[in-house]
Amino acid sequence: MRTRLLGLFAVSLLVVPGVAQKRAAAVKEASFADAVAAATKAFDAKEYGAAITALQNAIRAVQKLQRVAILAALPQPAGFTVRDDEAREDEGMPGFATMAALGLTVGRHYEQADKRIDTEVLANSPMVAMVAMMLANPALVQADGGEVVEYGKHKALLKKSGDTGHELTIVLFDKHLVKATCEGMTADDLLVVFDQATVDRLEKALGN
Repeated sequence: MRTRLLGLFAVSLLVVPGVAQKRAAAVKEASFADAVAAATKAFDAKEYGAAITALQNAIRAVQKLQRVAILAALPQPAGFTVRDDEAREDEGMPGFATMAALGLTVGRHYEQADKRIDTEVLANSPMVAMVAMMLANPALVQADGGEVVEYGKHKALLKKSGDTGHELTIVLFDKHLVKATCEGMTADDLLVVFDQATVDRLEKALGN
């Protein structure tokens, strides 16, 4: 009897339909308009946590577009090879919302023989205000071994970096920062690359 029951159990396992293979669909990122609509709906329903999440999605959507605009505004000096840092893909990681609130970071690197420029743009960051305060104080600028460079209504700090390099830190509207560090180039060479036209383009891409 026991042998017969075991046999029937084995047969039943063979006839049970298997689970069909299925690939998980890629998660579609919300557009800015959809994210704002979702935030408004959640807010009206007093679902404040969901509203905050939707607003963070809206910010990410805008930051992706702003990243493209910033890269288009950065200089393209003749003879240099250009490499851009990859966009961040860790939106789902814990703490990303906090990092996003500190601003968007965009990086680009230029190389030509023994010359190199590393550029970092920090957009909409509360940390930029500290640099702006230093630029407004000539004593602090001098103590840091630098000099002030004016780009119309914007200011920058230019100083030595190592033995053969220079560092240029441009502040726009007290909330955006463009930092360019070069090696194997003079200060004048760096200023030719990051000229007034470049700052004008960046001003438009970053916004007031």
